[in-house]
Amino acid sequence: MISKIRLEYHTFHNIKTTFNHSGNMKYFGFIKEHDDYPVSESIHDLISSYTHIDGNKDKVLEYLQKGSMVIPLMGCVENAKDPLFETDHYNDKSFVAYYTIYTDGIWLWPQYIIEYIKKYPNIKLNPEFVKQVLSNKETIQMTEEEALKIEKDFFQEFWK
Repeated sequence: MISKIRLEYHTFHNIKTTFNHSGNMKYFGFIKEHDDYPVSESIHDLISSYTHIDGNKDKVLEYLQKGSMVIPLMGCVENAKDPLFETDHYNDKSFVAYYTIYTDGIWLWPQYIIEYIKKYPNIKLNPEFVKQVLSNKETIQMTEEEALKIEKDFFQEFWK
């Protein structure tokens, strides 16, 4: 059974937001070359010259940048499309982002996907995530307790 916590908070527009605390989070933008999780996709499957630019790319970017940081990890990510990726010959130009995970309470995404979308506008976007972006008009905000629960669930699922 999925348990959800209904949270009310006051901003300029008294908004109600529902956060998913079932342990069944959805995942967007995890790249296999950085994260070998079952939900990850290869960068080479996500970015190709045949992929069209999604018309909602800018809305997706804006949404991703408003996420709540829930899992700060040590390290940084290099560009997996760089020919020098996974060699000792990379340089600062290969740096993509620090390794951090954000959420809207339903979806989790790594910070690096934001930078990949900026650098590669033709990156394939998950249609289900795009639908969430277009339908969610609420401000993303969560308590420390909620963030800790999401972090715990993430580690239990992927760092067994």
